[in-house]
Amino acid sequence: MGKLAIVGAGQAGCLTALHFYKWAHSIDDITIYHDPDTPMEETGQGTTLSVPELLTHTLGINLIDNNPIKATIKSGLLYEGWSNGDPISSPFTGSGLGYHYIPKLLSEVVLNSGKFKVETKKIVDPESEIDSDWIFDCRGRLHNNSETSNELVNPLNSVLLSNVPEVDPKLNYTRCVATPNGWTFVIPNFDSTSYGYLYNKDITTKEDATVDFKERFGVDTVKNLEFRNYMESSIWHGERTVLNGNRFCFLEPLEATSTDSYISVARHAFDHIVGSESKDNVNFGVQRLMRQNEKFILSHYWSNSIYDTPFWEYAKNLNSQFLNKEFEDYISMVVNKTDIELYTETHPSWGTFGPENIKRWYILSHKYA
Repeated sequence: MGKLAIVGAGQAGCLTALHFYKWAHSIDDITIYHDPDTPMEETGQGTTLSVPELLTHTLGINLIDNNPIKATIKSGLLYEGWSNGDPISSPFTGSGLGYHYIPKLLSEVVLNSGKFKVETKKIVDPESEIDSDWIFDCRGRLHNNSETSNELVNPLNSVLLSNVPEVDPKLNYTRCVATPNGWTFVIPNFDSTSYGYLYNKDITTKEDATVDFKERFGVDTVKNLEFRNYMESSIWHGERTVLNGNRFCFLEPLEATSTDSYISVARHAFDHIVGSESKDNVNFGVQRLMRQNEKFILSHYWSNSIYDTPFWEYAKNLNSQFLNKEFEDYISMVVNKTDIELYTETHPSWGTFGPENIKRWYILSHKYA
């Protein structure tokens, strides 16, 4: 028997708690430490297939008769204005569906589920303040972590956010709309639509980005955030602490990698905490996964967009500089396999993406057309 503590009740903390609740039967005490002064995220989030499955198995959440997080269907992604301008539809494979939801609602449901002990207090130094066998630190990014982290290569570093109290009931996918200065996600929530206008502040001023955002999407109230794309050198901190969520890494939201990365860190750490995998091997696996995600996300800008602008020129050149032979060989392998071969043969994933996902993007973005 053992005790597990999770510091932070945002998405990373909640998904980590649910993962261990589902799988770690040797751990009978899971406590979530929630700082009430930490604001909960209210911008809509899109997931991949792993999150709905986890929520169903642990909380019984479904879209028919038990939907306390007000999730909506996410059938996939629609890229608008990328490549030659033709819409690129990227649905989930098989019969699976993802979710769109407001992270704040998930946090509230998890904290009130009765499945975990909840301590409402601010934790400053988890290892000295918490009596637990293992600790997941999910408190969000350190304000100055440049000395302990490594850059993840990406052309974006800023986002304008807006929630509009309107929703298109026919929209059941995440829109990824190319703009002259980057791209914008459009997420249909239950009773609102979330917009995120991503750009590079070193190329486009916040003022210019705001004008284009408001004119292009008709939003009014706008919040601006700057960010780094980074990964800590290790998920392990101290003797018994695992870093997860933005405490460990951040990569721009294209392809909704964040929720999968939170679950992946929990899965890898599980192999040491409950299993016999070494800390070094666990960290190597997580670092490799994030570097592969970095390459796949960056490769999206290779296909360019309908805009001939400084941002897209910069993004395309950045992509060509940092892709490597391992990724190019992987692309060649999956593109030259038939769909039947990809489904019937065993092929490794690339990061959190299956080989069929990689092939579909490259075919549909006309890179190999």
